[in-house]
Amino acid sequence: MNNKEWQALLLKYRKGNCTKEEKLRIHRWYESLNADGMAVLSDEEKREMEERILGKLAAETSVAGAPGVGTPATGTPAAGTPAADHEEGAVVKQWWRRATVYVATAAAVLLVVGFWAFLGKGARRPGVMQEKMFVQAPQSRLITEENTTGVPKRLILSDRSTVTLEPGARIVFPVTFTGDKRTVQLTGNAFFEITRNPDQPFLVYSGKIITRVLGTSFRIKNNAKDKALEVEVVTGKVSVFENREAFSEENSVDNQDNGVVLTPNQRVTYFAESRHLMTGLVPEPVKTSQVAEEAKMIFNDEKLEKIAAALQEAYGIEIVFANDRIAHCSFTGDLTDMQLYDKLALVCKSNGADYEVKGTRILINGRGCD
Repeated sequence: MNNKEWQALLLKYRKGNCTKEEKLRIHRWYESLNADGMAVLSDEEKREMEERILGKLAAETSVAGAPGVGTPATGTPAAGTPAADHEEGAVVKQWWRRATVYVATAAAVLLVVGFWAFLGKGARRPGVMQEKMFVQAPQSRLITEENTTGVPKRLILSDRSTVTLEPGARIVFPVTFTGDKRTVQLTGNAFFEITRNPDQPFLVYSGKIITRVLGTSFRIKNNAKDKALEVEVVTGKVSVFENREAFSEENSVDNQDNGVVLTPNQRVTYFAESRHLMTGLVPEPVKTSQVAEEAKMIFNDEKLEKIAAALQEAYGIEIVFANDRIAHCSFTGDLTDMQLYDKLALVCKSNGADYEVKGTRILINGRGCD
């Protein structure tokens, strides 16, 4: 049974609607719980549960002891009389019913507590070691910054590198970078502009991956929908690889390296559950240099082969043709102020062709020209 089915069954038990088979199943399950199940509850949770139990028992006692419910308000028969014996039997039966209610209530509550403990223990056994710190610095020399606002928050680190935290993101970094590398730990989305220092590489720990750079700009994003991490490179070169220390012993990684090297306008998506790295291109590629940014892209009856070479140089993305005939087609027009994919769409459409992204390359398909 999954968690939702167990919750429904426990609720049914508390309402007294379980069959004998269902009660037996619950009792067997509860007895199989580890004796230390309650240990996962915090003191506050234990106090709250205790107050609920006591409140429930107090309410039951108050109702059971009220006149007209089970205890006579006036008139006490003499001891030994038939009426007294009858009343005594009634009181004993009433007490037993109340005791049964108390025991059942407490048992139901304990079952729920045990169930919460069971789920809590399961939730505390992820593949990643929670709250483990990878930043190289004494705890007293660490700074934690969290963006609790609704707009991006820009930080300047001791090496003059900058980090722009998106809303809800958090980063831990040392007051001053020392040693042979610069390390920070990120939760959430952020954009980095790293000061170049070949003698002290910069490492970003995020989830199960590490992003290593010398001097570049890149973006790290958490995709909550796919439970994936994304790294997008704007300038420079970065390597992205799994963090072996982020795995518990039962989910330890093998000795094979699992990583990729990214260049401008490339990105990698890391799927934690399958430990798969998928490379591709960023949604909106940008020109990789100031010279390329200022260059005009005006073509007059130019071959697609030459246009593709110009785009490849400007964006750092390899562009290939499905066949040589397409490279011989020509184009006339101004592509200066357009996004890369818009440029490609216009050039291809004018020649009856199309393009598609294949990993970190762009493939142009079509019949071609004579």
